[in-house]
Formats: sequence, C-alpha cells, structure tokens
Amino acid sequence: EKKKLLKMTSRRLEESMGAVQMGLVNMFKGFQSKVLPPLSPKVVTEEEVNRMLTPSEFLKEMSLTTEQRLAKTRLMCRPQIIELLDMGETTHQKFSGIDLDQALFQPFPSEIIFQNYTPCEVYEVPLILRNNDKIPRLVKVVEESSPYFKVISPKDIGHKVAPGVPSVFRILFTPEENKDYAHTLTCVTEREKFIVPIKARGARAILDFPDKLNFSTCPVKYSTQKILLVRNIGNKNAVFHIKTCRPFSIEPAVGTLNVGESMQLEVEFEPQSVGDHSGRLIVCYDTGEKVFVSLYGAAIDMNIRLDKNSLTIEKTYISLANQRTITIHNRSNIIAHFLWKVFATQQEEDREKYRVCDDLIKEEKDETDEFFEECITDPLLREHLSVLSRTFANQRRLVQGDSKLFFNNVFTVEPLEGDVWPNSSAEITVYFNPLEAKLYQQTIYCDILDQSPPE
Repeated sequence: EKKKLLKMTSRRLEESMGAVQMGLVNMFKGFQSKVLPPLSPKVVTEEEVNRMLTPSEFLKEMSLTTEQRLAKTRLMCRPQIIELLDMGETTHQKFSGIDLDQALFQPFPSEIIFQNYTPCEVYEVPLILRNNDKIPRLVKVVEESSPYFKVISPKDIGHKVAPGVPSVFRILFTPEENKDYAHTLTCVTEREKFIVPIKARGARAILDFPDKLNFSTCPVKYSTQKILLVRNIGNKNAVFHIKTCRPFSIEPAVGTLNVGESMQLEVEFEPQSVGDHSGRLIVCYDTGEKVFVSLYGAAIDMNIRLDKNSLTIEKTYISLANQRTITIHNRSNIIAHFLWKVFATQQEEDREKYRVCDDLIKEEKDETDEFFEECITDPLLREHLSVLSRTFANQRRLVQGDSKLFFNNVFTVEPLEGDVWPNSSAEITVYFNPLEAKLYQQTIYCDILDQSPPE
C-alpha cells in the first residue's frame, strides 16, 4: 500500500506541476531571463536523475546552453532533508498529509546547473518551490554569502503559499572565469530544511568515444583487438582513466589528452568460455563525469580437435613401459597453443588454488602462534618472524602461478605443452609405467589457448 501511495503522490505531483505550467510561463514573461521550465517534469529517484550517459549523450548535454539544458530537463527527485523543525514555533497547522521523509515543497530543478557561460556575464535560472501540502505553507530560501551567486525572492515572500501553487525564486550567477563553481541553497519550510545544490560547469574535456563497440564473432581463448582513435573535442585538456572487466581490457587505461589532439587506445576481447559476452568501458574524467561504452563479443570454438577422446594402452609388465599416441588437428587459421592439464575448467583450477592457499594461511597462523610461544623464552627469535612470513608468502605466490600441468608417476605425456600451426597437426605420446599389478584409469584435459595468426 505504501508503494501505491508513493506512486499516487508522484502522479499527483506531476499532474499538478503540469497544471500550473501555463501560469508559470506567463509569470516568467516578466523576467529578464529567457529560461523557461519544461512541462510536466517527472519525479524519479536520484539514481535515475544521475544515470551514467553514453559518449554521444554526454556530448549533446555539454553542448547545451544553460537555458537549453533547463528546457530539456524532464526529471526531478525529492530533495535531501537536512533538519526537521518544530512546527509549533511557526504555525498552528501542525498536521500534514505529507510524510516526514518528504519535504512540504518540491523544488524544480532538483539541482541547478549553469554551463557554457562567459566570464562577467549574468545568468539566471528560476527555482520553483511548489507547495505539496493541502494547506497554505511558508517557504524561504537561505543562501550563504557568495560573490558569484545571488537569490532574488518573490515579492510576496513572507506570505503563505497556497496548496499546489509554486513560489518562484530567481538564481543569478556571475562567473569570473570559465571554471567550476559550486554553491548550496537551503530551503526552509515550517517543518524542515532541505537543500538544493548549485553547480556551475566550466570548461570540459570531451573524448569522442563511440557509444558501442562490437567484436562480433571471435575464437574462444583468443585475443582479438580493436583500435580506437579518440580525439579531445572539448575545451579543456583531458585527464582520465578507464575501467572495464574481463573478458575485455584496454590499454592504456589512464591518460591525458590536450584539446584538439588524438590518441590510440587498444581494446582487447579475450573470452575464456563459448557464448555471448557483454560489458562496459567506463571513462572517468578528472572533473567527476563518467560515460560508458557498451561492449559485445561472441566466442565460438575453432576447428581444433583431438583424433580420439580415449586411449586404451595394452597390458604392461611392472617396471616396463608401453605407449600410445594421440593427435591434435588444427584446421583453423590461427596458431593453437595446447597444455595438458589436471582440471577441466579454469574455475576448478582456481578453486583448487584457493583451497591450497587457504591451507597455507592456516598453517602459517599455527606456526606463527607456536613461534610467539617460543619467543617468550627467547625474545631474540622475533627477528626471524619476517622470514617465516616471507616463506609462506612465496609458497602462496608459487601456487597462484602454477599452471597445473598434468603430472603423474604412472602416465607421462610428452610434450605437455606446445604449438600447433594452422592447418597442421601435432602428435602427442602417452607413456604407461605401472607401479603395481592393477587397472589404472586417468582423465586429463587438453586446454587449447588460441594464439595470434601467423605473419
């Protein structure tokens, strides 16, 4: 029921905002500013208002004037309440139908933004505070002293605002330079104080990344690269870093780029499993903005096969050896690097490494506790604690770096790893050296890592 109530409240708010727009437009005609609010803004969460943009959306947004940006603003969010007040000190109407977690007045815009301005000129944006309650309420805007921002209150300030009616304040901005400015307005009602942030965006770097990057179909466990030529089309030198997740990567991941200059970036797609893969390339500017590029690639198996999936080696006497061969056929146009491994998947291998490292951590803790007990009788032993810690750290490093190639005293595979060139084959020999009279069975896995095409 609470969700329904919230939806109804939001709908009423949007409908009421739309209903008073025509009156607002007439009201603004008397202002010097050409800035007009849009019709019927929608109430959404703060996350929706601040959603990440694609590079083209960011370019379009940053190209707008302050007036154009406000005219295109269709969303607003509920303001952040910073203090609840005692209503008994300001009004006899202590009851309100508005929940305590919502302000009595809804501000629009939720965040005032100035951009693409010229130093020493005056810019203006209206701040609309609409009474959401069903009874008349007081509201005022308090500002900290600033040489750049000024609030002009409506003529009827100090009078109660009727239900559903907006009170319009004029926010003036006079920049000295084409740089960033920030300020905060505090709105005071009879019940609470809430804030409306002001941001003035100065010069900005804009890198012309594509919105999407499609690797199409690529071999699994094979590295495919795409080169991006990126240019700074903004009016500020770019300082940025880029984030992404496997199976995608980018190089370089950090950089600087002067206005008008270009640079090359290499995006790599190296899938470890067959199927569709998608991700994001997130470009983070030093000015705080983030944009994302959608990444996609499909991984398929290449035509690389074993000539048989099982081997039966004839009976052999203890201390003697027998052998069979198996062939890897590479019918693709890439070099195939093969490894004979203990585990079927990378996930299984990683789990085993984690288990061994976890055992080493427990063993290190036990030995360290025992070592501290010995130090009670011989304090000089404390100097050797770092040696103990370093020994276990080296062991864990060896475990993490172990490629887990197949090793067995009974079955031997030669070679354990190597390359198979395009449209060729490689012969593998399996030796059987029994240690006792019994039936032996063993499963091993041929892991194919696709390499670069031959030059």
